Amino acid sequence: MKDTLAQVRAAYDHDPEWEWRRLESGAQYRLEHLVTMHALKRHLPVVTPDRPCHLLDAGGGPGRYTLTLAARGYTMSLLDLSPALLALARQHIAESAPAVRERVSAVVEGSITGLSRFGDAQFDAVLCLGGVLSHVIEAAPRRQALAELRRVVKPGTFLFIAVMNRLGAYRSTVQWPSCYTQYFPHLPETGIAAIGPGGAPTYYFLPEELVASLAAAGLEPVRLYGCNGLGAHLPEEHLNALMADPERWPTWRKQLLDTCDHPSIVGVSNHLLAVARRPAQLTTRRDTELG
Repeated sequence: MKDTLAQVRAAYDHDPEWEWRRLESGAQYRLEHLVTMHALKRHLPVVTPDRPCHLLDAGGGPGRYTLTLAARGYTMSLLDLSPALLALARQHIAESAPAVRERVSAVVEGSITGLSRFGDAQFDAVLCLGGVLSHVIEAAPRRQALAELRRVVKPGTFLFIAVMNRLGAYRSTVQWPSCYTQYFPHLPETGIAAIGPGGAPTYYFLPEELVASLAAAGLEPVRLYGCNGLGAHLPEEHLNALMADPERWPTWRKQLLDTCDHPSIVGVSNHLLAVARRPAQLTTRRDTELG
C-alpha cells in the first residue's frame, strides 16, 4: 500500500501544472468539468447567509474545484497526496480574491485512506473527483477509503465520487491508438493500468462494480453520471468546433447535460461520477460500524 501511494504521489508531483491545466486542455477534459459542475450544482446544498456549507475536496490536487466552489460561497477544505499539487493550490489560493481566500479553511497533505485529522460528520458534503479513488488500487484500502469518506460527511448528505471507467478505457484504445499497449492485455485481467504523464497506478471500475462498492460501504447510490456525456470518444477537432459555435453549442450542450446520467452514456464515459448519500439513520450493525 505504501509503495503504491508513493508511486501515485511521484506521478502527480512530476508535472503539477499539467493537472491544473487538465480540465481546460482538451475537449474531453472540458466535458468532464462541465458535467461534474452540473452534478455538483444539482445535488449540493444551497449556501445562504443563514446556512453555511463546508465541503471536503478530497484528492482535490491543485484546487480547481476548491477555488470554483469557494467563489460560489462554500467553505472548502482541500486534501491531497501530492506536495507539489498542494503547493500550486496554495499559490492559486493566494492569488484569489480575498473573499475566496477566506473560504478556504484548510489545505492539507494526506490520503483518502486515512482522514483522522477530520472529525466524524464534519462536512456538509464530500468531493472525491477526478478519479482519486481509482488510484487506490488494492481492494482493502479502497474499502477503507470509502469508510473514511463516509465517516466525515454528515448523515443524510452527499458524497461525489469519480472513478476511471474500464469500458471507457477499452474505447480509448480506438480513439488514441497509442494507448493500446497501456491497457492490453493486463487491464481485462486485473483492472489496473497506469495513467497520465507520470504513469500513476490506476484501478478501472466497471459501473456496476462502483455501485456495489458504495453499497457495501454503507452508502446509498443516488445517481451515476458519465462525465464525458454524449461527447465521449468523439473526435477532438469536431468537439472543439462545436463548442466554439455560438449557434450549435447551446442546443447540443443542453442535450449533453440532459442525458449525462442516461445508462447508455454512463457505460462508455472515461470518467464515472457517482453521487451517493450517507444514510440519515444508522439502522444496522454494519452501518454503525462504518459510521
